[in-house]
Amino acid sequence: MSQRLPQFRQKQKLIHGFSLLEMAMALVILSLMMGWLIMPLRVQNGLHKYQQTDQRLTQAQQALLGHAIIYHYLPCPDTDQPPDGWENVLANQTCTSDEGLLPWLQLGVAATDAWGRFFRYRADSTFTHHAQWFSISAAESASNIQVTGEAGAVTSIPSRPGAIILSHGENGLGGIQSVSGGQTYAVSAPVHPDEQENADGDLVFVDKAQQQAGGAVFDDRLVMLSPKVLIQQMVQAQRLP
Repeated sequence: MSQRLPQFRQKQKLIHGFSLLEMAMALVILSLMMGWLIMPLRVQNGLHKYQQTDQRLTQAQQALLGHAIIYHYLPCPDTDQPPDGWENVLANQTCTSDEGLLPWLQLGVAATDAWGRFFRYRADSTFTHHAQWFSISAAESASNIQVTGEAGAVTSIPSRPGAIILSHGENGLGGIQSVSGGQTYAVSAPVHPDEQENADGDLVFVDKAQQQAGGAVFDDRLVMLSPKVLIQQMVQAQRLP
């Protein structure tokens, strides 16, 4: 009996040892499987947010067309801090600034992209004057907004856009973040030179595929409002000539 007991205890230790080893291996395998599952979910979620943002940009573009047909001009940007969703107009019926945020409440569209950042909006003054309505000839040639693509190639010639709407993408650099309670904060400055171009407040914007150069990522999304499309829609609605 005394000889069997040590053998039994030795076998028991071996069994317990194998059980712990098997448990450790199972945990490792489980963690690897969770990692494999989480990565596709993250990618899928990211793609969904880009699709959602593109849909919101298109809706905002259509809302601008509708606004122009009804009122014969494009809305001014929202330049309030914090933004209130309505355009800001001076007493002389011009905009306080040609660039700001999309006046989402006025247009009845989403305020932000899928990451919670407000849409940047720039409109040429030819199309936003509330008293001096634009003509067909002015609409075709007046805008100074320029949109470039890969390697600086101009994509908005011969008709430069009357307006652009921009999302600063997943990284949000250069954008304005919406937070609870109606508050906002400015996201860090962009690193990629083309994202810097989109956030510098001038007349030039970049619209191209997502790109990574070193540690800098370009992931902005942009839609243009073509003067020719605007003219066509307004003629069909008998708002021009």
